[in-house]
Amino acid sequence: MLAALRFSSPQRAPLGEFTETEWNQALDFTDRTQLSFALLQTCGEILPDWVRTRIKADLADNALRWTRIKAIYQEAADAFHAAGLEFVVLKGFSHCPRFVEDPRRRFHSDLDLLFPQSQLEAARDVALELGYEPITPFDRHPMNHLPTMIRKTGYQWTGRHFDPDIPVPLELHFQLWHRETERISPEGVECFWERRQEAEVDGVRFQALHPADAIANAALHMLRHLLRGSLRPFHVYELAWMLHHSSGDTELWTAWRELHHESLRQLEAICFDIAQRWFDCQLPEQAREAIEALPLDVSRWLAMYSASPLEGWFRPNKDELWLHWTLIRSTAGRLDMLRRRLVPEQLPGPVGAIFVPKEQLTTRVRLRARSSYLALLFSRTIHHARALLPTAASAVRWFWSGTGLGSQYWQFFFAEAFFDFGMFVFFFLYNLYLLQLGFREDVIGLMSGVMTAGSVAGSLLAVVAMQRFGIRRTLLTAFALTAGLSALRAYVTFVPALLALSAAAGITSAFWPVAYSPSITQLTNEKNRPLGFSLICSAGISIGILGGLAASRMPGWLTRFHLASSSVTSYRTSLFIGCAIVLLALLPLSKVQFGALPPSERRLRRPSPMLWRFLIAMVAWNLGTGALNPFFNVFFVRRIQLPVEKLGYVFSGSQIAQVLAILATPLIFRKFGLTRSIAGMQLGTAFALLALAAAGGPWWAAGAYAGYMMSQYMSEPGMFTLLMESVRVGERNSASSLNFLVTFSGQAIAAAAAGRLLEHFGYPPVMIGAALMCVVAALLFRALLSDPKPAATSDP
Repeated sequence: MLAALRFSSPQRAPLGEFTETEWNQALDFTDRTQLSFALLQTCGEILPDWVRTRIKADLADNALRWTRIKAIYQEAADAFHAAGLEFVVLKGFSHCPRFVEDPRRRFHSDLDLLFPQSQLEAARDVALELGYEPITPFDRHPMNHLPTMIRKTGYQWTGRHFDPDIPVPLELHFQLWHRETERISPEGVECFWERRQEAEVDGVRFQALHPADAIANAALHMLRHLLRGSLRPFHVYELAWMLHHSSGDTELWTAWRELHHESLRQLEAICFDIAQRWFDCQLPEQAREAIEALPLDVSRWLAMYSASPLEGWFRPNKDELWLHWTLIRSTAGRLDMLRRRLVPEQLPGPVGAIFVPKEQLTTRVRLRARSSYLALLFSRTIHHARALLPTAASAVRWFWSGTGLGSQYWQFFFAEAFFDFGMFVFFFLYNLYLLQLGFREDVIGLMSGVMTAGSVAGSLLAVVAMQRFGIRRTLLTAFALTAGLSALRAYVTFVPALLALSAAAGITSAFWPVAYSPSITQLTNEKNRPLGFSLICSAGISIGILGGLAASRMPGWLTRFHLASSSVTSYRTSLFIGCAIVLLALLPLSKVQFGALPPSERRLRRPSPMLWRFLIAMVAWNLGTGALNPFFNVFFVRRIQLPVEKLGYVFSGSQIAQVLAILATPLIFRKFGLTRSIAGMQLGTAFALLALAAAGGPWWAAGAYAGYMMSQYMSEPGMFTLLMESVRVGERNSASSLNFLVTFSGQAIAAAAAGRLLEHFGYPPVMIGAALMCVVAALLFRALLSDPKPAATSDP
């Protein structure tokens, strides 16, 4: 229907295909939206005879109503003038001929009159003397006008939208925009009264707003209804009619630009844009410039949701919330707006028998009015309930679109998710699988050390590969090789082959952490990069929680559903499933397009004394933590005798505790300083290891392990910050490379040595030794390092 009413590109052919039922539905829509007369004027020649006859009858009724309105207005105007009151006519017939050609072709619902604030009470008293009564009490906190006033004529609704006998309500305005409610403050609206001028329509003389101000008031009226979810298509059509027919009026639009402040023109431009999108009207150059100058977020809303008010007539939504959110500048204002719109403070006003005097309110009329009100209340409740899910969905769509994270980023995000989930399953179960095969900690530790050593070599090869082949091809190859080598590790049982495969898998799996930062950097911009990194990091932790729970149950599921004939087979099959999930990462990753990497500096800088001291402390730290990390699952199964299904809860719980601890680290660093905080967290790690060594049951061990993971990973952000802030800018790349080399080398040595020691001495002595090494690391950090000075972050 709206496509047929477009000004520059009308599409009227589909109207000829309407059935009688569809025409009845269409007429019901145009009557309720006050577009019937526009339909007759623009499409009359193609309308069916009976449709044309019906609209002409409504047009004749509306002409009679216009005659009544003229008389009603003149009566009220004479009374106000006799009392010495000045007023301006708003909307209604004051829109003729600029917004509508003939007042008989516009439905006039009420009289809107603007008075100075100082004359408002006197105007109300005059209206009361004329027989008008407020529909609701005068103390209902008016916004732009007093409660609507009516005459109790006894009229009751007949179902005719253009019935000439429908009483004409009176609205006494005292302002044109309520800043406190809308939380938006366009400048210059208060100047409209000063620019009022005489006007005449069909023999009726009155004071009206300046033409430029009438445009602004129409736009503000439309915007107010838009922000409250009650926009009528006729509001938009009338504005589009004005824009189209005044597009060549240079004098008007020059005055419009000169008289209106930028903040006001911005709000008007929003309405101009919607009018143009809905009805394809021509735009004056000044209006087009105002639309082009709209803020990016406003333009984004218009591109996404400008049709939502129309769709809301059929499918409830509250997409206008996000436009309002964008226009409001303060957080408090935004929250107040959401509270007011999502949790309505007032029930709807009366809808039935409002024109019937009390003495004529029979029981039948009262029951009809009450039933109408209950029906309205029920329909509004259903409307708000139906809008909840669409509102939540539109909020997600709106705020995510604002991040600027495009489809390339999300393809990479899902590739990372598949890779991490599959590898979590594999690493969670692999050592337990080796136990099923009869291997012990000495072999497990040796394989872990060899794999970590391979990761050191892989990190160096990854940089060369990415420079030569690009990030996408490098990662595709690395993911495929990692999945294949891991599957071979689950199949081969010969120790020398396992060691070789572990080293190879260490090389290929190192490509992902090396490519992680440059990949996200390329897929984000400066504004959304922190969010891009945060989402990937958060997803990694969340996937670890889910992966641990899934992996702990997978062998049991396979056995329960007779998909594995033995315990060893169930573990091996679970490992294969993890490898298959890793291969799923190839699908989204193959669609990601990366740019070329910038040339990297190939030489390492000579370490400064500060860096040497940092690396020495890091050697001790990684020798301490690297002794237990590869064996946590073996420890719980062999030492604590915990079933693998419950081990998943321990692992996932420790991941959650780790997240909470990392969130608290900025506060700790600010209060105690970097080095004191890091040393304290390392001492906490040592105490947690001692608690694990003394663990006497599953609950004790689970709590001690959660404390171990919390204190260990709380210190990592501080150590990296300390490293970066303690060296010159030009030394940071080489410092990071050396730190990476020391970290993985220390972990490789610790894993291999711990495996042999565990086999000979058991877990408690090794954990006590690891705890002592963490204490040494803490003392070294306190003795050798100090909080960095700001001057250290720049080259001399």
